[in-house]
Amino acid sequence: MTAIAPVRIKIHMRPRAAHTGTRIAALLLLLTAPWTVAAADHHIFWEVKGAHNTVFLLGSVHMLKPADSALPPEVLRAYDRASTLVMELDLNDVDPEQLMGSGLESATLPDDQSLSEVVGPDLYAQFLARAKPLGLDPEVTLRLQPWFAAILLEQMTLTQSGFEAGAGIDMQFTRRAAADRKPIVGLETMSQQMGFFAQLSSDQQRQFLRATLKDLDTEARDTAAVVRAWQLGDTAELERLLRDQSAQSPQLFRTLTTDRNRRWLPQITSLLGDDHDALVIVGAMHLIGRDGIIDLLKHRGYNPIQH
Repeated sequence: MTAIAPVRIKIHMRPRAAHTGTRIAALLLLLTAPWTVAAADHHIFWEVKGAHNTVFLLGSVHMLKPADSALPPEVLRAYDRASTLVMELDLNDVDPEQLMGSGLESATLPDDQSLSEVVGPDLYAQFLARAKPLGLDPEVTLRLQPWFAAILLEQMTLTQSGFEAGAGIDMQFTRRAAADRKPIVGLETMSQQMGFFAQLSSDQQRQFLRATLKDLDTEARDTAAVVRAWQLGDTAELERLLRDQSAQSPQLFRTLTTDRNRRWLPQITSLLGDDHDALVIVGAMHLIGRDGIIDLLKHRGYNPIQH
């Protein structure tokens, strides 16, 4: 989720279950090689024929190292054909003041609470031990909700390792669309995305922070299998990892992945009744598996073709 991709704060995916939401719903994939290296037969990329048009669906990677940010030719051709982009967020329409002001209300604690009090002294000490080397000021983090503190910590860890939101798929296409004056339709608003995390209970948020701290040292290793499968367009392997995550954290998975897929589906199917082509870009894990968008489209009678 992880999405919140500029606070997309990380919607991303990895085999570690407690992070299901942030590792899937927005999907920050740690890459070890560029798109073209694997000589993949497929990508996480489909096309669906409407009566008079084609809708393309691309699984997004929200953060990449610049050296790994080349786009497949098939995807670039789909962008050129598309009259409209549909993305989780219209990042060209996000007000920077919203990210720094009232838009962060759901990420901060009430005035009479602090992060140290909410998570307890032991967990807070673990958080500080990882936050300080990253340059996170304890005074700045003291009022953060535990879910936001966890996501910020992992986001900064990835950034320290060379990953950039600006090199990610979302921002690449956002910049292209702005330059080409091509409209973007957002499936959600920033407030909605942040609300998915803010609605977690205090206990769920503590568990989320605890799991984040536990996983920080093994992120690259744990992500390797996911990354390779994504590069090869290996939906079977991604689905296996997805099943593992959903089984270990079913409520969070449903909130951040399955429920959102179902809310997005009418907007996506409505594109298939248009006369113009469209390119839909969402986190890769939203497309695959049971109740993924591709599966939901098939149940509606459509025939998505993977490229």
